[in-house]
Amino acid sequence: METFEFLNIMQGHGFPRVMGVLTRLDGFKDVKKLRKTKKLLKHRFWTEIYHGAKLFYLSGLIHGKYTKRDIHNLARFLSVMKNAPLSWRTAHPYILVDRFEDFTRRKKVQENRKCDRNVIFYGYLRGCNL
Repeated sequence: METFEFLNIMQGHGFPRVMGVLTRLDGFKDVKKLRKTKKLLKHRFWTEIYHGAKLFYLSGLIHGKYTKRDIHNLARFLSVMKNAPLSWRTAHPYILVDRFEDFTRRKKVQENRKCDRNVIFYGYLRGCNL
């Protein structure tokens, strides 16, 4: 459950590209229960991310390592993976500020420290235009 909570946190920060990998599937002895659990987790994963998000399965450990075939398939999938464009970042602009300068006259600040100030921000705009 901590994984799904982490996915919710990532959604609040622009949600970078995510692919799920299910491990420890060798703990299921009953094939029917394994199939049902995979389906349940896949649909929960789709609910948290987007419908059709890739969830990869690693079948089990042999002598403490995953099989070469599973790792090969995972590496091949990662190398050719194309992610669906995520609309959150393009719909929510944000500014990354490198530095800022206060251009308010010193005399005005000395008279009233809570006066309206003129501040210039330098940095980058990401997402859509403001």
